[in-house]
Amino acid sequence: MTGSAALRPPAADEALATVGLTTDAVTALLDRERADGPRYLVGSLASGFGNARSDVDVHILVDGLEEPVGPRLRHVGETAVDVELFPASWPAQEVARLSEVPVARGPFGRIALEPAVRGAQRRWLCRWVHAAPLGAGTGAVFTEEEVRVLLPAMVRQAFDRALTEAAAALLADRAARDGADVWSAQACGYLWNRAARGVLEVRCRAAGEVTTGEKWLPARAHRLGLPLPEPGVPADGGAALLALLGRTPSDVLEAVRVRPAEGLRRTELAGRSYLTNRHDRLFTEWLETEGPLARVLEEHPPGRLLDALRRAQLDLTADPDAVRERLQS
Repeated sequence: MTGSAALRPPAADEALATVGLTTDAVTALLDRERADGPRYLVGSLASGFGNARSDVDVHILVDGLEEPVGPRLRHVGETAVDVELFPASWPAQEVARLSEVPVARGPFGRIALEPAVRGAQRRWLCRWVHAAPLGAGTGAVFTEEEVRVLLPAMVRQAFDRALTEAAAALLADRAARDGADVWSAQACGYLWNRAARGVLEVRCRAAGEVTTGEKWLPARAHRLGLPLPEPGVPADGGAALLALLGRTPSDVLEAVRVRPAEGLRRTELAGRSYLTNRHDRLFTEWLETEGPLARVLEEHPPGRLLDALRRAQLDLTADPDAVRERLQS
């Protein structure tokens, strides 16, 4: 699907016309950057989703560069132009690296059996898939065949996130049924909406639509002809939603682990011990536990776990071994 007309990005001059600019005007600005290499329009404009108020995002691939530089904020008239420099060797290196990652097929498409793309790396890889060349004779960052190599790893990153979001929704659902507190009931709808968007993100990426930025998700789904999820708490406990990932609620509880939250530290004040979370909030009482969510739920009530997650005392994470085993079954 990556070669379909629906997913083919607009040419740079067409995309820049959205904000009233020309390729020549942006090129004149970039000529002052003293950075030689292929130049690409990236981001929402390059993907065809931008509007008249969008910023212009440009990536330049520079030979000999070892680490990214920028972004550097520039302007053409009143339009902001963010310029980032990246090592020219990175695209080929990532294709070579990710071509070694084994792949399985799920109901939504191909997915990597190992988590291989994370954080900022995912951001620039996704942007390069839809990048529009700014110079005559400049080819795409990735060929269609190379995109096929990259997509399963991008899908896996979204898949793992969708599992943790679904796990949080299932936890809130159980806490609300137990009558834990008013917050649990209120959280249910919000968390199920997050989980539904996470599942939709997986389906979009599997189809080759990898534009970054959550606000573009409805437009991306519309472009692909995918229905938007119904808001609110699903009547079936999330079974139909999770079936789109080839999972059941029980599968999710087994595949997601509870662990101490990132950034925790112990603090001693006036002879008393406190836990400090990543937001610098102090706690005199906290929950310490770790393991598959299904097992942890046998030891602690869902409302207590949900509260510890909300307070950044615990985190949810996809278990790579459990995910791989289920993908291979």
